[in-house]
Amino acid sequence: MKKSLFNASFEESINLENDGFRKMQQEQHDKLVRKVINGKPTFSFKMQAFILTMLFPVGFNYLLSLGASKFTTNDLGELKLQPASQNFFPWQVYVFLLSVWLLFVVIGKFFKQAFILPYRYQFHNFTYMVILCIEANLTLLGVLLSNLSIIFIVGYAFIWIFLLYFMTTTKVKALQKNMFNNNSEPRLQDRLAKIIGAYGMGVLGLAVILQRTLTIFLGNKLSSFEDLGMLLLFLIWNILVPAVVIFIGTPYFLQAYYKLKYPEQYRKYEGKSLEEWYGKKYLKKHTIH
Repeated sequence: MKKSLFNASFEESINLENDGFRKMQQEQHDKLVRKVINGKPTFSFKMQAFILTMLFPVGFNYLLSLGASKFTTNDLGELKLQPASQNFFPWQVYVFLLSVWLLFVVIGKFFKQAFILPYRYQFHNFTYMVILCIEANLTLLGVLLSNLSIIFIVGYAFIWIFLLYFMTTTKVKALQKNMFNNNSEPRLQDRLAKIIGAYGMGVLGLAVILQRTLTIFLGNKLSSFEDLGMLLLFLIWNILVPAVVIFIGTPYFLQAYYKLKYPEQYRKYEGKSLEEWYGKKYLKKHTIH
């Protein structure tokens, strides 16, 4: 019987350090650690976080909402597309999604241990990435529905769900094997997922190049290939963001979960003092046993 990813012992959770994708995130993690002194972020880091919040979750995402409204008009500039028949990203949706992101920020403030702060800030970055992906899809959804046939839309949805499933199952099985030394042979879906990961983007890129080349020679006679090119570009964006969250975010935040579950074991394992691990402010209000 396979163990749950959330039910590992301390010794088993340490194996997460061997995950290659988690190692990719270590450099960013170390940078954030240096910006937290005794459990308190530096003033410069607070200002940086505030400015980036105003520029992206507040400012840039609002521009996306304006863009979605623009796509519902007949004035699309040089874009040879039919305007969207419906706006799926009005300002009300923008406010709702921004509120969801800010709610995660507020909830994160309940976790005040010094060792968890870098994970907390990175979690806000990842949740923003997901919300940005959702908003980008809502911005373009009306245009796509107005310019693509139902066959393309259904095909896209099927391929996207299919890829998400294989990326998720592949990562979960890799983590289980890493943490619990599960040496079972990979199933067909695992091998297929590796093939998609290795060659999928190349195939999509070649398809776009082919579409552009044929359009040059055949002009507007190849509208179906134009639809395909638009859909492939849209698919690439919707694969990249979930891939980052699944392959990099999952082991990284799973490690944060286990540091919260076994804080003293990890403190001793990393050779940190109580003040370094928890922070002065946290120790004033909590007794560590």
